[in-house]
Amino acid sequence: MSAYYAADATAPVTEQSTPVPVLVAFAGPAPQSRLTVAFRIFLAIPQLIVLWLLGVAAGVITIIGWFGALFTGRLPVFAADFLTGYLRWLGRVYAYNYLLTDVYPPFTLDDADYPVRLAVTPGRLNRLAVLFRFFLLIPCWIVQAVVSYGALTIFMFVTWLIVLVTGQMPDAIHQGLAAVLRYQVRTLGFATMLTSAYPGGLFGDPQAPAGYGDPQAPAGYGDPQAPAGYGAQPGYAQAGYGAPAAGPAGGLSWRLVLSAAARKLVILFIVLGVVLASIVGAVEAALAGNSVSALSAAKQVVADIQPTRDALNNYSTHVQACNKKLSCVEGVDRQVAATLSTFATELRGIPMPSQATTANAALAAAVSDTAAKFAKLSTAPTATKYISEAQASGLQQSVDKINQTYDNLGTALSS
Repeated sequence: MSAYYAADATAPVTEQSTPVPVLVAFAGPAPQSRLTVAFRIFLAIPQLIVLWLLGVAAGVITIIGWFGALFTGRLPVFAADFLTGYLRWLGRVYAYNYLLTDVYPPFTLDDADYPVRLAVTPGRLNRLAVLFRFFLLIPCWIVQAVVSYGALTIFMFVTWLIVLVTGQMPDAIHQGLAAVLRYQVRTLGFATMLTSAYPGGLFGDPQAPAGYGDPQAPAGYGDPQAPAGYGAQPGYAQAGYGAPAAGPAGGLSWRLVLSAAARKLVILFIVLGVVLASIVGAVEAALAGNSVSALSAAKQVVADIQPTRDALNNYSTHVQACNKKLSCVEGVDRQVAATLSTFATELRGIPMPSQATTANAALAAAVSDTAAKFAKLSTAPTATKYISEAQASGLQQSVDKINQTYDNLGTALSS
């Protein structure tokens, strides 16, 4: 049946004056197999693969549906049907991964007898809101990201340990994670234009007044006479998930009423999410800054070493041009010593990332040592003394050390 119509309705549900959010009904916490809890992530792999493929298709259909909604003010029926099925599948898989249920999700886009149910009533859409849907999504995307950071990282690992040991999720944690999942589903439902109701209800729904039914459920949703897929299933009504006597008869309620402890957990998710997001952001900024610093340092070293490279490569040529005149040779030595000293000073002034500071210091020291040897040669009083100093200086080894430490610095900067 098309997602546009409810049971026994004589007109499309889309004609409702008040936008209806994506509705999600949850069964309460139930005993779970510790074995399936231990290997939950591996058991979910087939579902995640299929969900990823469906997500690709859903992305394409959402784009097509966006153009249809922009021109007609209504999501095309084929898009509403597929995206509703995708949202159902995603909700069931996420619930299974979050340990909200131990029942393996069915491989179907249709509604199913499952501890997590989803109802969507696509309606008329404001074309202006459709046009700027991306910008309207930014606030709820931020909220979803923060809450997900808080609930589905460290806290989720702790929850996994609790369920693994006890075999059942505590009621407050179950409600808190159910609220997170519902907000995620509502955000995606708004993003895919299945509803024009802005995502909300992160802190649950207000308690239904005594004597009233399930006021959130639109016509056809939660009605015991509704067809399969839009009604309630027996055996899933739990305290904390709606008034037991007020929801659909003997089944799931579309109302999610959080206990005080569950509300506190949602606040904890937000605080923890902000803290973790800040830490991750700081680490990423530091890594990005470090990467930029390494690149900048490498460019600066390459530019600064060029005069030194030219001086050393042309040294023999300049000495031979002196025709064995000691004063000329010593003048060449002084020029090389000055060039090397300048390079050593420039090296020490280049900002280096932490992983390259030691290698940079070693190169600067090798350059300074070689500069000192050339400077000493330039002061030899006689040719005999010059030759003696040159033989004892180990000048070639010093130049080789410059080459080696330069290569080491390049390796450090690229790591």
